[in-house]
Amino acid sequence: YELPRWLKEAGYKGTGNLAITGNSGTGKSSLNNAVRGLKPRDNNAAAVGVKETTLEPTGYTFPATFIDESRRGVELKLWDLPGAGTPRFPLANYIRKMGIRFFDLVVVVAAQRFTETDLALMDELRENGVPFVAVRSKIDLEVRNAEQDSGVQAEDVLEQIRSDIRRNSLLTDDRIFLLSSRRATEYDFQRFLDSVRMSLRRALDIKLARAMNREIDVRILHRAI
Repeated sequence: YELPRWLKEAGYKGTGNLAITGNSGTGKSSLNNAVRGLKPRDNNAAAVGVKETTLEPTGYTFPATFIDESRRGVELKLWDLPGAGTPRFPLANYIRKMGIRFFDLVVVVAAQRFTETDLALMDELRENGVPFVAVRSKIDLEVRNAEQDSGVQAEDVLEQIRSDIRRNSLLTDDRIFLLSSRRATEYDFQRFLDSVRMSLRRALDIKLARAMNREIDVRILHRAI
């Protein structure tokens, strides 16, 4: 299927494109801001609230120095996508309508157990060859509740949740992240950022290589003419 107009007009070919998707209340916007190093009241921060605030794909630009300092002058786009499986965005055509296959990395976010819709979306991403990871957000609340309600230690809670995601999503641990956007130095947040950086770095390198190959091909064609 074709590249959506809104993604094309945003300069898809020259940027690294990261998408965050999930149901309302899962902390997508908080994660969006945390990845970009912003607080909710900062300029260009995504709106945070319990209501579904994402009704259309919304792109947020941030510098590629997020990857490394050598990327100055290059931009990245973090896309906040509406959740799949709603009357407005049914799963049946979500991949096509959101242009999912054109993203360099998709982050599927859940605040509790991943739903059947989340897992079906992961299957769609897998079938279309789209790189994706699973993020369990608000993990600090999950740990606190388990400790207070059942006396379960934090390490045991985290392993139970990770094991559940592993079993249902069929993902390996390097693609499963348990984190809290409010605690960027705890849980898997830094490991998650490292994974995002690696995916976007690879995507930009591939796009650069393709652009250079096209330029060489054009030169060869002009010489032939």
